[in-house]
Amino acid sequence: MKKQLCAVLAMLMLTGCSASLVNLKYENGQLINKRLGLAYNAAPTNYEPVSIGEAYGYYGDIDMTLYQISGLSPKQWLTQEYAGSATTIFYSEDQTLPSLQEMEPVKIHVCTGDTITYGLATVDDGAVVTELVELYTNGEAVEWPVLDSLETYELKFASDTWPHLYYNLTYYEYEDGIYLYDRNSKRCVEIGDMLENWIENSWEG
Repeated sequence: MKKQLCAVLAMLMLTGCSASLVNLKYENGQLINKRLGLAYNAAPTNYEPVSIGEAYGYYGDIDMTLYQISGLSPKQWLTQEYAGSATTIFYSEDQTLPSLQEMEPVKIHVCTGDTITYGLATVDDGAVVTELVELYTNGEAVEWPVLDSLETYELKFASDTWPHLYYNLTYYEYEDGIYLYDRNSKRCVEIGDMLENWIENSWEG
């Protein structure tokens, strides 16, 4: 009887919690709430929230709570629970996602780990960041080597223009070279040793 009572109380708590959130449904490729005039698209996983705020919405079909992105309006931007580089951001249909160049990054956080992310180094030389963005955007695309990388890191590009979002690319080091790779577009560019000193110094420190 005691176990049943606990189960009922837990269910009531969950119901009360989700009832206080904005109810969202999936329709025509979007999460929507028609009554409030809300419609969100899922962003590619290049985009990651810098900081997550309070719970705002609830998508009951898959029991998913959606959270505010600190500093941004929840009517325009939401995020699922933090899952590292796999975190999905949802953005209003009246918003446009910035490209890496449009974000005008000023720093790069070099990170490792999956759901739990560890920062290894911060590249805070603006000239290096600008050069890397230019190389990745306009450099020659090459075939991603795929297997047997020596090192793999997540690069989180941070911006003063878009201070609440990171733009993610993956850094792969192989015996024959070092590459930046976009898991969404599949674009891959060789970048040479541009970040090697930053990463080596982080291990020495």
